Amino acid sequence: MKKSLIVLLSLLLLVPCASCAAAAEADSSTLPFDDVSPSDWFYGDVLTAWQSGLINGKSETLFAPDGSLTYAEAVKLAACMNQLAAEGAVTLAADTGSEWYRPYVTYCAERGILLEDYAWNQPAERAVYMEIFSRALPADALWPINEVPDGSIPDLGGVPEKTAAGVYALYRAGVAQGTGSDHACAPWANVKRSEVAAILTRMMDPEKRISFSLSVPAEPEYRIEVIDGVTYVDGILVVNKTYSIPASYAPGDLTWECRAALDALSAGAAANGLSIYAISGYRSYEYQLGLYDRYVARDGKAEADRYSARAGHSEHQTGLAVDVNSLEYAFADTPEGQWLAAHCAEYGFILRYPEGKEEITGYRYEPWHIRYLGVETAKKVAESGLTLEEYLGVTSQYAD
Repeated sequence: MKKSLIVLLSLLLLVPCASCAAAAEADSSTLPFDDVSPSDWFYGDVLTAWQSGLINGKSETLFAPDGSLTYAEAVKLAACMNQLAAEGAVTLAADTGSEWYRPYVTYCAERGILLEDYAWNQPAERAVYMEIFSRALPADALWPINEVPDGSIPDLGGVPEKTAAGVYALYRAGVAQGTGSDHACAPWANVKRSEVAAILTRMMDPEKRISFSLSVPAEPEYRIEVIDGVTYVDGILVVNKTYSIPASYAPGDLTWECRAALDALSAGAAANGLSIYAISGYRSYEYQLGLYDRYVARDGKAEADRYSARAGHSEHQTGLAVDVNSLEYAFADTPEGQWLAAHCAEYGFILRYPEGKEEITGYRYEPWHIRYLGVETAKKVAESGLTLEEYLGVTSQYAD
């Protein structure tokens, strides 16, 4: 089976798609894209994937190597690889309407490659596209060549089990290797088109796969200090449902570092024609106590605990947290909300309560709530794809 599949996969190099055919016929040995140079590390991978007809440019002359792969493009790639392996040829074709990807979605759904729908025109997250690709070929086409035990990929905490299984499958097969010396996956980051070209090359050609091994790391030893009732984890002040601060902790306003960073962030947004401004910054213990009690009276304790901190457990009391622009979920879809999510780490902030992480952070999704950590730490947390709790290895749960 392995040999026959290798032969079939090699045929991908002979199956041009309609959008690539003319260019490929003109000169299949060089790329027609002005933004891909022979000196680029991904040139050979893009050439192979383009020649195969699996991936094409954003236009006749632009490949957009730093552009994000969409879910629609990911499912198209998975469908074509699967059909070639199963039937020896790719006959699938895109629709001519706005939902061009629908034949590929239907094909993959019918064969168990897709287990759910996605926002097809949105950028694909790294872990999710790996999950889809892991089911695109027969199981024995992704035979393991690497020792990658469960728990050895460092940043898959909070990733759904089925998604993590797909990531491990590609790591073990040598198709994916992650980033950095610890082979982190960065599961919630978007994947670049240049990176996908490299993945496709390894999917198609087992000889291109990468050999490495990982081991389960020892349980990390986090340095936790409590100074005057305030908890610091690896030097980072932590306030959540597990860790509180005393009523006497009262900076009175945003710290000067946080204020300066917020001013810089607002200026950066303004340079892009956007307006980002604080609507709630520092809150005293007493203010938070009254606010929380009002929410409990209105919605009940259980519901209030999902979106409001009890006094002594609010990040706002630290002077390091800010709510900006609007307390409506629709803010996330505004130009300001999208810019904030993409750029706040450059100014030292993280989105503190991301979507889908309520069980970890203890609070519902808040696209308007940012927490100042400093530029270096904020970038590390953002690049990890983890919440602050996951990054530091702490919990967020009330004792009662």
